[in-house]
Amino acid sequence: MAELTALAQRISGLHQQGAAQESAAIVRQVAVMITPEDVTRLAALLQKNGPAGSSTYLARSASVGAPEHAAATLAELRREGLIDEAADLFHTLWSASSAALPALLAALEQSGQSADGQTLLWERASAPAEELAELAQHLRAAGRTGDVRHLLRQAAGRPINEVAAIAGALNAETAAELVGELVRMRSASDIGRFGAAIRGATELYDTLLFAADDLEESRARSAFAALRSAGLPTEPAPRPRGRSRQRR
Repeated sequence: MAELTALAQRISGLHQQGAAQESAAIVRQVAVMITPEDVTRLAALLQKNGPAGSSTYLARSASVGAPEHAAATLAELRREGLIDEAADLFHTLWSASSAALPALLAALEQSGQSADGQTLLWERASAPAEELAELAQHLRAAGRTGDVRHLLRQAAGRPINEVAAIAGALNAETAAELVGELVRMRSASDIGRFGAAIRGATELYDTLLFAADDLEESRARSAFAALRSAGLPTEPAPRPRGRSRQRR
């Protein structure tokens, strides 16, 4: 504790001498070099003695370390009642890259903060189509298929034109999952509007037809009626025998 006290005094002293940038650089460095417990102890000292804002800056800086370090620091800050510092760190984690998010979600789970991981996923479900598609790819590559389903379920509730753009950005397997979520969640009229939005994408449109065909019978009839009302085909496009699938 004596070393942390001396470090806090050095940070404060530099700031008071007008060397704010040097002070901030030390905060950034130690945030990822010391243990989560020591980050929390140092944050408490800085919160009490200043400089102003240094404790939350320390917490935010922990986000650039390993996911396990960031998640453990978040848990420790909360455990010690440093609410503002924990909130700042968590909000900073929202900007994690798509490539980094799977490891961060795993680290949050391991530290008993699964609900925070679901919050991050919920936020990402409103991302632009290309970004969401990239995230789905990284989640699947990391074996987090449950997170892929959660992400797609949220995305399927977006405006129809946005869902169509997302489906077009996804690979075939993931696009089929998204379409499946859409036909199960949305009304027949929404399915018709989605069909109109993707009519030019033959493979994707056929995926919609097969997903609608897999619905409970009365819902399937309503979905195909909506497609016909929109002037859209209700049979898959002709294709080579080896790739064909007949509707039931």
